[in-house]
Amino acid sequence: MTDVWAEWLRNRRSGGSEEQRRRVLERLGPVRDRILDAADVGPGVVVLDVGCGDGLVGLGALERGADVIFSDISEACLDDCRAIAGDRARYVRTDATALGDLEADAVTTRSVLIYVDDKQRAFDEFFRVLRPGGRLSIFEPINRFGMDENRRTLGGFDVTGVEDLVARLWPGDDETNRAMVDFDERDLLALADRAGFVDLQLDYRASVGSDPSLAPRDWATFVGSAPNPLVPTLAETMAAELTPDETARVTAKLRPQVEAGTLVTRLATAYLLAHKS
Repeated sequence: MTDVWAEWLRNRRSGGSEEQRRRVLERLGPVRDRILDAADVGPGVVVLDVGCGDGLVGLGALERGADVIFSDISEACLDDCRAIAGDRARYVRTDATALGDLEADAVTTRSVLIYVDDKQRAFDEFFRVLRPGGRLSIFEPINRFGMDENRRTLGGFDVTGVEDLVARLWPGDDETNRAMVDFDERDLLALADRAGFVDLQLDYRASVGSDPSLAPRDWATFVGSAPNPLVPTLAETMAAELTPDETARVTAKLRPQVEAGTLVTRLATAYLLAHKS
């Protein structure tokens, strides 16, 4: 069984490259650990991992002795988690905005709200399913940061001479990207506050510069990777939007930068910890 979410996690996120997949997981390991540390996850703690995906956070919680509920809208993703964790955990197909009769001591999410249109409803659900004294620990990329520059440069390239072509290659239309860019770190605090959470702590970080974890990369892997489950790969976009001659021009400009690792990235992320009294 597969769907767009599972297919992205299994293949399209890494362009089918095992080396790139290893790099991605290596980069995400500290994110997982920070989410779990903040939520004070340990033996006997009931963790609801909302939007569990391939199980990065939930599997980490299992390793700490927690009782884990994997929750996702994708049955295929739940199957992937089940294949690893077996009967050591529970698996529930739910949307972040409708968590049903679940209960937990800690709710965790990683890069989930960027796909949720009604973010306030999601926070309300997180609050509702938490037991008194429960913790919400989340990580989100703040894609609004550097949005205009990222769009102009296709995420950090020197596009001198091919600006007109690159302008046609931004992944997804505005509607597809809306949920990903309709909030920032201040909104996360406001959403949690309105939901009833207390003792809010937010750690925000923004950077502009080279990202060693992204470089260097194989060109075929790079153009065969999709930045998220809802948009095409760069190779697919070029095939749909550019002529062969135009594709050759863009490739000649971008490929050396990918293989040399000279992209200038504009990234912002936020960790939020909140409590239910």
